[in-house]
Amino acid sequence: MRVLQVTPYFAPAWAYGGPPRVMHDYAVGLATRGHSVDVFTTDVLDESERARPPRETLDGVRVRRFPNLSNELAWRTKKYLPRGLLSALLRSAGRYDVLHVTDTRTYVAASAHAASSLRGTPLVVSAFGSLPRSVGLRGAVKDAYDLGFVRPMLRRSPLLLAQTDHEAALYDELGGRAESIRLLPLPLPMIEREPVAGAFRARLGLDPGERLLLFLGRLNRLKGVDLLIDAVAPLLGDGTSLVLLGRDDGQLAELRSRFAGLFADGRVRFEGPLYGAERFDAYADADVFCLTPPHWEETSVASLEAAACGTAVVVTEQADIPGLARAGGGLVVPNVRDAIRDAVALALGDAAAMGARARRHVLAEHGRDAVVERLERYLLAL
Repeated sequence: MRVLQVTPYFAPAWAYGGPPRVMHDYAVGLATRGHSVDVFTTDVLDESERARPPRETLDGVRVRRFPNLSNELAWRTKKYLPRGLLSALLRSAGRYDVLHVTDTRTYVAASAHAASSLRGTPLVVSAFGSLPRSVGLRGAVKDAYDLGFVRPMLRRSPLLLAQTDHEAALYDELGGRAESIRLLPLPLPMIEREPVAGAFRARLGLDPGERLLLFLGRLNRLKGVDLLIDAVAPLLGDGTSLVLLGRDDGQLAELRSRFAGLFADGRVRFEGPLYGAERFDAYADADVFCLTPPHWEETSVASLEAAACGTAVVVTEQADIPGLARAGGGLVVPNVRDAIRDAVALALGDAAAMGARARRHVLAEHGRDAVVERLERYLLAL
């Protein structure tokens, strides 16, 4: 089978969160199973640098990067405008058995849909949390764009991959055909090495017995970090602290101002981003991993990684790990301050046992080989 992934970001653009890791795992997994996999992506890497070279082979996957019109625009507003992508897709799409596109409201997705339509190649969509609608002027703009681009793309697609039941329902609301919608859990990224117990705590100068709450992600209003701090503030102190890991995406100054006292005495600490293997040390040394976004982003790769390291997980319904609460590995709660506070307090009281159950659950349900095998079955059935 010849597969072409079309995505705004790919390895090693880890600063763009979970989707680059997931698409890399899909691509490598399919290539390992004997399929021919190419990737058309943009040259995003991080705030100041672009990914290079324009063409390379990574882990058996051929990658072609198209230069964005503006790296700053891509980083700050997620507007990806790769020069030459559309024409390359129109020339190449007919040579593939399937095009697999990520996200929905991007120029990259629209280009893939156009090439799929004109060349007759089936288009597979992974929304990755991009389907929720907005209100006000932003919502009106989204609705207009959806009418012209997203709804036709979803109607035409023979395979719409949903992480959760909620995302599956959104596909249906936006015109996707019921017979095209399939559930595919996010694959757990390969843990690059076993965590070094105590390494992260030693780096921060924390006592071994201190209870550690951890957030890992962008510091952005969409991630709900302000709500998280407000919710857990009464639990902090007396041997309990909250550590924030991730890049500042425009909210750090606001957080430092609003919660100045908590930052000043170290009950809340910002330690910047961790993209490499060191992040697993952080997960493993935490008692509870917390993620409380107010908008629907579906399953978080960071929360899967934390669970795989044996850490209890508390997430809001907007970032659900399907089956986690039922397995006793964590708590999924409404995006409400008191509910979050109560859940974190409960998890702290049973962190070790809850973390062990979280690990068993995600290894069983989100193992990369099992997820890629399921993806392969879906693709071969097209």
